[in-house]
Amino acid sequence: MRLADWYFLFLIALLPLVHRWWVNRNKPARVIYSIPLPEEVSQKNPLKILLWIKYAAIVLVLFALARPQAEFKQTERTLSGIDILMALDVSASMNIEDLAERSRIDVAKDTLENFVKGRHNDRIGLIMFSGEPLTMSPPTLDYGLLIRAIHQANIGILRDGTAIGDGLSLAVSHLKNSKAASRVIILLTDGDNNLGQVDPATAGELAAGFGIRVYTIAIGREGRVKMPIRQRGMFGDSVVTYQWFDNALNPELLRLIANTTHGKFYRVTDEQTLGSVFKEIDQLERSDVKSKEKVRYDERFQKVLKLALILLLVGQILERGWWRMIT
Repeated sequence: MRLADWYFLFLIALLPLVHRWWVNRNKPARVIYSIPLPEEVSQKNPLKILLWIKYAAIVLVLFALARPQAEFKQTERTLSGIDILMALDVSASMNIEDLAERSRIDVAKDTLENFVKGRHNDRIGLIMFSGEPLTMSPPTLDYGLLIRAIHQANIGILRDGTAIGDGLSLAVSHLKNSKAASRVIILLTDGDNNLGQVDPATAGELAAGFGIRVYTIAIGREGRVKMPIRQRGMFGDSVVTYQWFDNALNPELLRLIANTTHGKFYRVTDEQTLGSVFKEIDQLERSDVKSKEKVRYDERFQKVLKLALILLLVGQILERGWWRMIT
């Protein structure tokens, strides 16, 4: 709330002087009664009440002339805009529990979800891939929908294998026509390319041609690792056995893709490191938000003026009607 013409309030300070002048000017002649008047008659002075009603109305009129205004601030935001496509490997080897006794897929999905929750102004999408790719969510601002898609990205839905090139090329197809100021792909995998129709290096060059930056993440330990095999027991319960598995990664390929697209390659062997990687990407890829604040003022003097007129009307009614009857 502000007063546009606040200087009218100085006139309120003149009211005591006007009141003093009016009292002196209208001072009645002194009359001495030979007999005492009843107490209730001597205390009855309707003129004072009428006078204070008029003064209250005048104060309200002056307050209305000062133009009270309600203040509303409007913020206009100009976003540079970033479109992000997350490509998640869901091959069978992502079941391996070598990240603090948790599976790679569970750690990866939790990290992706936390990454999404930390963004506010960017369109983010998700594809999953194993032997073939599948779009779970195109780039969107509906983060609730995107988080549900992350939860639904499970192992066993697609043909097994690791088609990095196909997954990367599908991600590129979602971003190539984007008008965003920055376009980013986050590719997370735990294996080497062994299936697919598109060579990963070619897919990297395709991304570079469209100006798309690719961050590649190699997750999990190399060499001989234990993979859990879940089977249903005789009584319908789940039985877990472990099988040794030779995990093969190709860090050189992922580093090549990152370098070709001016992105960055990360090697992750524990849950904390993966969280740190996404925090770094979160800081590297931030929208530039330019704010311009506009202030709008709405007049509020109408209600004050109406109240003043009501008081003046009440004063006139009392002066010409009821007070004459009791005085």
